[in-house]
Amino acid sequence: MPAVDPTRLRFQIDKLMAFIHSPEEFHNHLKDLFGFYANRTLRFGDSAPSKPYTLMYNLPNPVLRQLNLDLDRYIEVEPQTALVLADELWKDDYLEVQSTAIHILGSVQVDGPEQVLARIKKWLSPDLDQTLIAQIFSTGAHQLQDLFPKDWESFIESLLDHEDPKYTGLGIRGLSEGLSNPDFKNLPAVFRLISPFIRDPQRSQLNNLRLLVEHLVQRSPTETAFFLRQVLSVSESPQTVQLIKQCLPLFPEVIRQELNTALKK
Repeated sequence: MPAVDPTRLRFQIDKLMAFIHSPEEFHNHLKDLFGFYANRTLRFGDSAPSKPYTLMYNLPNPVLRQLNLDLDRYIEVEPQTALVLADELWKDDYLEVQSTAIHILGSVQVDGPEQVLARIKKWLSPDLDQTLIAQIFSTGAHQLQDLFPKDWESFIESLLDHEDPKYTGLGIRGLSEGLSNPDFKNLPAVFRLISPFIRDPQRSQLNNLRLLVEHLVQRSPTETAFFLRQVLSVSESPQTVQLIKQCLPLFPEVIRQELNTALKK
């Protein structure tokens, strides 16, 4: 893996951008660029043992950072060209190329939610690499969440209502990752959507729920504690008690004591 020389990198990316209107050629030249900077000693991501390993170039951070900055200039001017390019890049097997597609999807500004939402629905699946799932919900859905919050909420609700618990888990994960958007303000919607799952948690969802509570605490420990106390007042599930006990260390000391008192009632 060669050291990243900023001048050479800018020159390489400028050459790449000449193919912005030819998605397949752009894709091929992008693979050449990533191959040039790849760490050949590390080629896989941290996938679960039961799943295929995710191929990775393990690129230095400046490469993706500069690429995304340069892409943003084209995305702003030619959103439809950018969406076609995202479709092409998503076909790739390497995580960093798919991450580039997700970056494009999250940066493009469109007049309605349909084009972005259709791609999220197509790309997302429970078997997808966990890193890519997180990126779709946090980065890929950024504009959708900001500009079309009702459509985003309806999509998350459709996942939560899915008969397959794996898709329910995706819905919980989507709420969790959505909270990473600093412009997101609608905590009451999150509390409303997640309430049934906190009130009667399924064991298969406990990890996703713990992550969601962690993100909620980071946004507003006071509101989250109030919500959890409300749930405790109506829940009869021992799993609810277990979940809240596991989340207690996330809270400031004073709020932790208040929750402890509620747990003992």
